[in-house]
Amino acid sequence: TLGLAPRHQAQASTILAGIGRTVVLFLALLLALMPSGTSPSELLLSLGDWDETGGKLLGNMNIVPQDILLAVVMFLGGLFAIRVVKRWLSDRLLPETDMDAGMRASLVTLVGYLGFIFLAMLVMSTLRINLTSLTWVVSALSVGIGFGLQQIVQNFISGLILLTERPVKVGDWVSLAGVEGDIRRINVRATEIQMSDRSTVIVPNSQFISQNVRNVTMGNALGVVGITLTMPLETDANRVRELLLAAYQEHEAILDAPATSVTFKDLTSSGMVIGVSGYVAGPRQVSGTRSDLLFTILGRLRDEGIALSSPQSMVLVQENARPADEPV
Repeated sequence: TLGLAPRHQAQASTILAGIGRTVVLFLALLLALMPSGTSPSELLLSLGDWDETGGKLLGNMNIVPQDILLAVVMFLGGLFAIRVVKRWLSDRLLPETDMDAGMRASLVTLVGYLGFIFLAMLVMSTLRINLTSLTWVVSALSVGIGFGLQQIVQNFISGLILLTERPVKVGDWVSLAGVEGDIRRINVRATEIQMSDRSTVIVPNSQFISQNVRNVTMGNALGVVGITLTMPLETDANRVRELLLAAYQEHEAILDAPATSVTFKDLTSSGMVIGVSGYVAGPRQVSGTRSDLLFTILGRLRDEGIALSSPQSMVLVQENARPADEPV
């Protein structure tokens, strides 16, 4: 075992398997391209001199037809390789690490971006495209960014910030501009948020940078289960307090620390307002726990003969004024 922990052994085996598959794939491709009777060294030398054997140059761009074919094959092969590497990272290597799901998704996305940039540079190098000849393209893009592509570039840069700084990550429960749900995916332009009804909302990445975002699950925050009841003035407040504390302490999801607290919040004409709050392990448990406690508390209040205050409404009735000549 070489003194390695089982987790490190799994990581090493995954990496070595990936390297081995890459070498085998490269050798298979090399053998497929090798003419009969040609040694590997001769094939590599012929690849270096490929441009000298093919055709005429295309204008001032110094591109020979063989280079175009090689660039197309390289581009398609590069896209396939990027997809394979991303799948290998997400399914094999990263699950063997201590990274959380959000960090793994961000890392896989960044690897895809870097791989595509490297592939683009490699294809341009194969086509012998001088970057100085792309000045007019950059100028046109600058004009386009100034007029119509500004939001796209802003969302793209914001997406990179989200993936690197990670103020929000995949799996977080966030609230933004009236949209609340779980982050399912952070793309290059927008982020997918799944709502409670299983629908998906596409939010531009720039909104996560320029607006206030409430991250409910950031920092392993505890969830607070709060219930407020309005009781008649003649109700025994101490007995209500005992019932509320007992209901919270008996529920398995309520934590012992911080302790549950009952407060006398207000005294109004409708009755006395009593609030109780306790903590659960996470915000996602609040809704279900609160529902269970409401069933329990209302049942125990009914057993004790304690009623809640009924909503009171005041109706003003104005009598019709009598005519001046009407006898009394």
